[in-house]
Amino acid sequence: MSFIGSIFGGYAARQVGRYNQQLYNQQAAIEKRNAEIKVQTFDNILLPKLLKDKERNKSTLLVNLLNSGVDVDRVGETPYLMMLEQNIEDAFDVSLARYNSRVTYQNEVNRSLLTQARGRGEAFKGELAYRVGIAKGIGDIYANKDTYGSWLGG
Repeated sequence: MSFIGSIFGGYAARQVGRYNQQLYNQQAAIEKRNAEIKVQTFDNILLPKLLKDKERNKSTLLVNLLNSGVDVDRVGETPYLMMLEQNIEDAFDVSLARYNSRVTYQNEVNRSLLTQARGRGEAFKGELAYRVGIAKGIGDIYANKDTYGSWLGG
């Protein structure tokens, strides 16, 4: 009567696979939500702070140049070029911060998709073990049809 153990073992493997898939799906949802939270935090808190800091730095540079007594509005002169260079650096910093935020978001989403795929793999393993258990049980019944008095054979 080992066929009963094979069938129940297969059923248990299927249930464990489904449970593991649910756990992985929950983990994937958490990872995706964390990615969305990070993007919202960047867009609503970090980016405005960065822009404000850059504006403050630009203002400080202008005040320092004005206090030095040089003419800051003459195109091609050193103070103008310094302010232009600072604006370029600030724009680069902001662009880089935005890029890093998007890359981080994509990495988090990709991680959540891989976690979901692991869940599907667990469900597949459970389903496969279930089918193997059923087949093993049927094979045992057929092999021992005389002992069990099965209808599967003569």
